[in-house]
Amino acid sequence: MKPPSPNLVKRFQHYLSGDEKIIAVFGIGDRYFWSNAFSLGILSFLIIPIPFLLKLIHQKHANTYILTDRRVIIKRGLFSTEVTTAPYEHITHIVVRQSFLHKFSFKMGDIIIHTAGPTPVEVHLLKVQQPMQIKNLIEELIIKEKAIGHGKAPLVKPL
Repeated sequence: MKPPSPNLVKRFQHYLSGDEKIIAVFGIGDRYFWSNAFSLGILSFLIIPIPFLLKLIHQKHANTYILTDRRVIIKRGLFSTEVTTAPYEHITHIVVRQSFLHKFSFKMGDIIIHTAGPTPVEVHLLKVQQPMQIKNLIEELIIKEKAIGHGKAPLVKPL
């Protein structure tokens, strides 16, 4: 996975804290998006499913997944946004789901990240390309985070 461009880093910098660095930025897989857009585009002449095409475009641009050196950040929405974070130290396990069609035709799948804590959360990264590569990258970042240990400054400084 190639490093994010300076424009992407600048665009998402306000989601970061302190000296946190962006490792990767991705969203819904391009193959999935374009194959659905093409098929809906053909159907739009026959049935006029413009709402479905708009939903697909919204889904593509409204789901952004950011991997930093400390956590996973999920940004959903265009006009109103919801941001969910999962620090690597709280991730207990990762599940990759790929249907036969998605695995072989689109090379994509869903990643479910389970977290521990007082309120355990499942974080879903939907329809991402190369999900096994991303899972492996997240696991490498978790191992690096654990190796650093408690010697690093916390995300929020105590009062």
